Amino acid sequence: MSERAHILRNGAAGAAVLAPLAAFGLLRAFPSLDPSIMASTFHFYVVGGTALAAALACAVVMGSARTLQNTRLIFLGLAFFSIGGIFAVHGLETPGFLVDEYYKTIAISSWLSAFAGSAFVALSVISLPHRVEHVIERHGRIFVSVAVVAIVSYIMLSLSEASAHWLDWVPIEDRNLQLLVGFAALALAGFSIHRYYQAYLFARLPSQLAMIVTLAILLEVQVIILWGQVWHLSWWFYHGLYGVAFLVLFGGWAIEVRRAGTLRAIADALSMRDALAQLNRGLEQPILDLVDAVEAKDRETFGHVRRVSGYALAVGRRLGLAARDLRALALSAEMHDVGKISVPSSILAKPGPLTDEEFAVIQRHTLRGHEIAGQVRALNDLADVIRHHHEHYDGTGYPDGLAGDEIPLLSRVITVADAYDAMTSKRPYRTGRSHEAAIAEIVRLKGIQFDPACVEAFVAIFSEPGMRPEAAEAA
Repeated sequence: MSERAHILRNGAAGAAVLAPLAAFGLLRAFPSLDPSIMASTFHFYVVGGTALAAALACAVVMGSARTLQNTRLIFLGLAFFSIGGIFAVHGLETPGFLVDEYYKTIAISSWLSAFAGSAFVALSVISLPHRVEHVIERHGRIFVSVAVVAIVSYIMLSLSEASAHWLDWVPIEDRNLQLLVGFAALALAGFSIHRYYQAYLFARLPSQLAMIVTLAILLEVQVIILWGQVWHLSWWFYHGLYGVAFLVLFGGWAIEVRRAGTLRAIADALSMRDALAQLNRGLEQPILDLVDAVEAKDRETFGHVRRVSGYALAVGRRLGLAARDLRALALSAEMHDVGKISVPSSILAKPGPLTDEEFAVIQRHTLRGHEIAGQVRALNDLADVIRHHHEHYDGTGYPDGLAGDEIPLLSRVITVADAYDAMTSKRPYRTGRSHEAAIAEIVRLKGIQFDPACVEAFVAIFSEPGMRPEAAEAA
């Protein structure tokens, strides 16, 4: 897609998301266009449908997780559950259905559902203190159970005739209180949008984009709750937007599952924290977490990048690279497949040969890796190394068809190490080659796929007394 087309597409998407807010502003600016619409029956069913959609979203998040030990997924699931459960009270207490009179909880539930949802989503995107996160991960089921009991208790107390007036003491009509709750929810939603956008810049996954749009719509919901006039056309907008938000969310999730072939792809995408921001703060742990995230997409190749890093470092030492270049080589090798974070697991872990279309998707990981490295200060100087680790010495590789010394030296080293580990690793559709067979193939392709100097250095490290593949890996 051209840059112009990309800008036009994003502009059109942004305009579509903002259109309801613009229409709301128009109706509020011209009251004659904003008639009063009393439709209790419609209100009951619309709110009920939204509550069910939120409950389904909660079930999908929790169901896609491997365990209830991921704090991000715990809080995100509770965000949807709180929206669904609390907003359900807003619908179920519509006068004329389960109750015959107006209770304060119908108004309170509208404000509270938006605030609680925004608060839980914000908790899902921040990095909690390690001790706090450890406690939540260790006692995830208990934490979720307590939160669910609290929300269910709110529902039961609100719907019970004996306790229907239990929140009459809350001055929900106080404009100062409304502004406090409303602006707090807007701030939390805006913060969450920023964090999900940071994650999307890194991985470009459909689930992340769907969350950004969903949160933007929920932000509009809060604006309309804050400034809308009850029972008027503009007020009805937020009820419809709640439904649209979940349609967008489910659509993004459906695309994610289709491209990845597993429901777990949703959890993997949503649990990814703001990797770019953390990497740019110079933190070491996010780099290790990132390597693990890439490898987790294909369990059959688990440990691949670390083995490649070990082999590459041994070759670099044999070539006499300076200490600074060796550090760059080790980090480049660790991150050489970072672009695969955007490749569906269904392709990476496919138990058989790839189609031409699937191979084209795989090839794009070098370009995506180059883009990611260019956004991280610690990797800026290594972006070209990551981009060109699949170039061939004779110019037949990808993505740019470079040849000979046009290919960065560190890329040429990684190419040999990467190929050796790929050949000796077992895959679902083939057994791994022996060490001797892999070395013979690398020697055969010297000057064709591989730099002759790198091949000679690679062979030499295994010719040293007592040196075996495991020892080279640990070098």
